[in-house]
Amino acid sequence: MAMTLRLDDERERRLRLVADEEARSMHAVVVTAIDDYLARRNAKEFDDLADEIIDRHAALLARLAE
Repeated sequence: MAMTLRLDDERERRLRLVADEEARSMHAVVVTAIDDYLARRNAKEFDDLADEIIDRHAALLARLAE
């Protein structure tokens, strides 16, 4: 799937600087940033679900801990 990414001048300048500093393409930097975002989002969803389960079953968990 192809996608066009439109950046304002400042974002493009900053992205180019990062890519140059890391000796990578701007595409590679963007793909890494997207992967990092998706991983953090998935981790947050997991943490939220775990918190919900812990809250829902707090009494049982407390009894099991005894």
